[in-house]
Amino acid sequence: MKEHIQAFETKAVSLLPTWTNNGLDKEEKTRETVTLQESTALRSQPGHSTFSELHFTYRRTYIALYVAFLLACNVVIPCLLFYLLEEFTKMGPKTLIGISSAALGLSSCFDSPVRLFRLVKHRRVYGPLGSDVWWHLDFSMWTYTFALLVFAIPLAIAPAIPLFNFFLMSTVMLVGPMGLVFFISLFRPKLPLRCSSDRRGEPMKPAVFYVIEDVASVDFKHGRDFRRAFHDRWNSSPPFQRLMYHLTIYWTVSSIIYCGVTAAISWGTPLRFAFGWVLGQLFVWAGVSALGCRLIAKKGLSDEHDWWSRERSRQMEQVRTSESV
Repeated sequence: MKEHIQAFETKAVSLLPTWTNNGLDKEEKTRETVTLQESTALRSQPGHSTFSELHFTYRRTYIALYVAFLLACNVVIPCLLFYLLEEFTKMGPKTLIGISSAALGLSSCFDSPVRLFRLVKHRRVYGPLGSDVWWHLDFSMWTYTFALLVFAIPLAIAPAIPLFNFFLMSTVMLVGPMGLVFFISLFRPKLPLRCSSDRRGEPMKPAVFYVIEDVASVDFKHGRDFRRAFHDRWNSSPPFQRLMYHLTIYWTVSSIIYCGVTAAISWGTPLRFAFGWVLGQLFVWAGVSALGCRLIAKKGLSDEHDWWSRERSRQMEQVRTSESV
C-alpha cells in the first residue's frame, strides 16, 4: 500500500510544470520535497486513512461464454423442447412442462459445485477472512443455495398439481429470496452467524458489498488479497460505504419490479406466450439492471475520488498547521 501511495505521489510530482528559469526550478524542487515530506508525515499521523486501491481484472471472453452457457441452459433448450414438442406431438401441458423444466437449473449443476470446491478445497486462498473452517462458506454461496432451494419448489410441484402458472413463477422464487436478503441488509442488523469475512455480532453490511467481495474473490479468483483490500476500502471511505448502500437499494427495488412484472405475465397471459417470455425476461432484466448498476457505480466512484482529493488536501493542511505550531 505504501509503495502504491509513494508511486502516486512521484507521478503527481512529475506532472508539475517545469520552468526554464533556474531560480524557479530550484523553488519547484524545494516545493516537491516539502510535499513529499508532508505526505510522509501525513501517513505517520494516527487516525489518518489512506486510499485502498482494488486490483480487479477479468476476461470478457470468460464472461461471454458463461452468459451463453446460462442462456442455453435456461432459455434456448427449455423453449426448444416446449415449442417443438407442442407443435409436433400431442403431449399435454403437464408433460410439456415436465420435460422442458428438466433443463432449467442445469447450469447450477456445474457452477455451484465448482464454486463450492474452491471454497472448501482452497479455503486459505479464496475463503472469507478470519476463519479456515471448511463449512464457513461466504454470503453469496449461502444466499444462492437458499434461493435455489426455493426455486426448485415450483419446478417440482407445478407439473404434478397441475398448476402451470405457478411453474412460471420459478424465476420469481429465485430472484425474490435474494431481493429479500438485500432488503434486510439495508437495516444493518447484527449478524447471528458469520457472514463472509464479518464475524458474528457485527452489523451487517449492505448485501452488494458481500456479493462483490465473494464473486471477485472466488469466481474471478482474486482470492483473499481482494477481500482484505475491499474491507480496507470500506473502513477508510465513507463515500464507498454510501455507494454500497445505494447499489443495494437499487437491486432491491429492481428485484421487486421484476417479481411484480413476472407475476402479472405468469397469471395474466396464456401459457404458450408466457413460457418463453418469462424465461427470456430474466436475462433482459438482468442486463438492463446491470447497465443501471454500472452507471450508479461510475458516479459513486467519481464522487469518492473527489472526496479523497478533498480529504487529502484537508489532512495535508492539518500537517502544515501542526508543523508550523
